Amino acid sequence: MHVIRERQSLTMHRLIAERLVAQPEMVIPKALDNLRRWTDGACLSGAYAEWHAILVGKKPEEIAALLVSEDEDAVRLRQSSPFAGVLDAREVWKIKRSHETA
Repeated sequence: MHVIRERQSLTMHRLIAERLVAQPEMVIPKALDNLRRWTDGACLSGAYAEWHAILVGKKPEEIAALLVSEDEDAVRLRQSSPFAGVLDAREVWKIKRSHETA
């Protein structure tokens, strides 16, 4: 089950990476807003602090490369992804269904 979820996550983040490069002005603010809402004004820590530093300190192409990387840090960061809402529900469910029998 864990392998299926990681495949789903990687597939979703590949699509998010494409959108990020095409429309960074839409994707990056969405992710930063998610981080703000999720921490409710508290100090960012752990993976959220890492994501914040990445989102404000790296170019869209660098962030996109991280999103699709299969190294250990990228896999770990995808588990705390701030990109909720970048893909609509229909896209998410299509990806999940496509991996159900994988």
